[in-house]
Amino acid sequence: MSKHPLDHDRGASSSRLAHFVAVERSAQPSAASKLLQQRPRTQSETRAKQFARIEREMKAVAP
Repeated sequence: MSKHPLDHDRGASSSRLAHFVAVERSAQPSAASKLLQQRPRTQSETRAKQFARIEREMKAVAP
């Protein structure tokens, strides 16, 4: 079995790994994730209801 990509010895790329670890351990979420959480939802629950209706109909038709 091959090693996990982070377990490979990459020599000079230690700064990349250090940056990854710093981001992973940071206490504050990134600005991008904050924007995604604050963005208004464009789709209502009707789409989920449509999928549920289709699934119920398929179960009723299935032998």
